[in-house]
Amino acid sequence: MRFGDLARAIAALGALACSGGPSNTSQTGHDAGDAASHAKKEDAGAHDAAVHRDVNTIEAPPVPDAGSRDAAPAVPPLDASTGAWTWVDVPGSSCADGSPTGFAINPSPTPSDGLLIFLEGGGACWDGTSCWGPVSTAFYVATGYDQLAFETDPQVAAIYLLDRSNAANPFAGKNLVYVPYCTGDVFVGNLVTSLSYLGIAHETHFVGYENLSLFLEYVNATFPSTTRVWLSGDSAGGFGAALNFEHVQNAMPHARVDVLDDSGQPVAPAPGRWSMWIDAWNAQLPAACPACRTDVGAFVDYYETTYPSHRFGLISYEYDIVISPFMDITTTQFQTELYALAARMDSSWPNGHYFIVPGASHVGLLAPSAALEAWVTAMVTDDPSWASSKP
Repeated sequence: MRFGDLARAIAALGALACSGGPSNTSQTGHDAGDAASHAKKEDAGAHDAAVHRDVNTIEAPPVPDAGSRDAAPAVPPLDASTGAWTWVDVPGSSCADGSPTGFAINPSPTPSDGLLIFLEGGGACWDGTSCWGPVSTAFYVATGYDQLAFETDPQVAAIYLLDRSNAANPFAGKNLVYVPYCTGDVFVGNLVTSLSYLGIAHETHFVGYENLSLFLEYVNATFPSTTRVWLSGDSAGGFGAALNFEHVQNAMPHARVDVLDDSGQPVAPAPGRWSMWIDAWNAQLPAACPACRTDVGAFVDYYETTYPSHRFGLISYEYDIVISPFMDITTTQFQTELYALAARMDSSWPNGHYFIVPGASHVGLLAPSAALEAWVTAMVTDDPSWASSKP
């Protein structure tokens, strides 16, 4: 799958998100659904030579039960080659369909105390139709995600932050971690439940939060000298990065964690939609932010107060054609909410900045301008001139 196909596939998810399934979509919605279905098959398949890559594989030892841990790391470091991707099968982790999964690491060829954790994007689902209907509104829910899926995953090749050969990439010399997305819950779920579609029950594992917790055990053991972490992601992964800011900071207290959120905009959805998702996934959110369970925008106030010295960067198109239908709002409403969010950040968050890309699309990191690349580099390097940008 090439860049254009990936962009269209991600955009196609938005065509079904508002309705939650194909039963009341227009013909355009069906066409978009067919594109998303085809994209999912390519994402999980082994036949796309354009994105196939050689990947080492290892199996991680199980994480001990909490009661058996002591002051030493709970798991040994992973044995992975530097400068190359290694897929790690992680016992106890799972995709929405219950199949086992893992994550990938790419240690820097030279010693580094910096680490990028990138959370993959790919929609969201919350009920029988959106998860298990003819076209799931989240990637890899029905297919699972394993080493073969990683070897052919187009996002790994499309996101320049993961490319060590790209001269514009500020992470080229840092340790890299790629967390796949196959749970449909924007990485915050902690629930195994049964969802039905057309009378057929599907055991559904909304365990994105638990998977990330497991993976962080191995990340800590493998990169013990880390002092800086950049938690990033696109689309669902952007939401996952924002919502797991405190989760990762607590898991890695020896490091400063900054967030680079691409297209996971904390804008207000239609009434009741955010709470519906939080309940459907049993979302694990900061305990000290009860307002975050009913208002996605409450994270802005919580983070700027709790982590004032940490950097938070938000990338968004001015009109997001995928997030708008997921939020059940128009693109015009989205733009209004986005600029209201920008004004809040400008007024009270010295270390929170945004880069708003002109036009209507989704995921700025897929085709970044030179200006966006420079903005990302300024954030990562603690450049004091780093500032917000909008059309």
